[in-house]
Amino acid sequence: MAGDEGLNALNKLHEARQILAKALQELEEGAKGGDQLRVRDSCEKGWLAAVTAVDALLITHGYEEAKTHADRRRKLGELAEKVSEVSRLGLYDRIEARRGVLHSDGFHGGILTPGEAEEELKKVERLIEDIGGLHKVVNVT
Repeated sequence: MAGDEGLNALNKLHEARQILAKALQELEEGAKGGDQLRVRDSCEKGWLAAVTAVDALLITHGYEEAKTHADRRRKLGELAEKVSEVSRLGLYDRIEARRGVLHSDGFHGGILTPGEAEEELKKVERLIEDIGGLHKVVNVT
């Protein structure tokens, strides 16, 4: 991995963590105030955090940043075929699940309760942690 790519990937992963922190804060504020719009917005930030983390992983492995969600899914699928740990962790299925629940149901549909949204954001946190662990493995070798 080239130095610039590695730095860009680390920056993306850091950005994903920052976005998730904002999502959690917004969820807490929305839940306390009974503001469903803020809960919906927290779901969309959670989806953005997941997407940003996957982009960091793709950059780490020499891919260009994804231009569309379809492009991201295709690249992640290719990477899962090449890197057994990506496949073992089920990252493709996990990102697709977050798209369905956070992006579609949470943001667009507005049907997630604050508790459901919190559980989904915890899954994004685990996704980011797993991707961060993969990044460290790539940097060590």
